[in-house]
Amino acid sequence: MIRPAKHLDLNTCILRAASLLLAQLQAERLCKFDDLRQTLAALGPDGDYVFLPTVHFLYLLGRTEYHAQTDSFEYLQPQPGEVS
Repeated sequence: MIRPAKHLDLNTCILRAASLLLAQLQAERLCKFDDLRQTLAALGPDGDYVFLPTVHFLYLLGRTEYHAQTDSFEYLQPQPGEVS
C-alpha cells in the first residue's frame, strides 16, 4: 500500500490517509479512536480498510501514541534535529 504500483489509487493510499490523520491530530492533539476513524470517512468505504495500517504507519514513524485507558491517540511533536 505504500509502494507505488500501476493500480494504486492515490486518493485512498496510506500516505494520503496519514496526512488526513496527522492534520486532525495536530489540530486536536488528543483524539478518540472513533473520532479519528471518522476522519477517514472522506475516503469513502476505503477509509475503514486503510485506517489500521495508517495508524500503525504513524506509530512506527513516532508521530502517535495510543492511550488504552482513554481509547485515544495523542500527536507527538517531532524532536529537535529529527527529520519531520
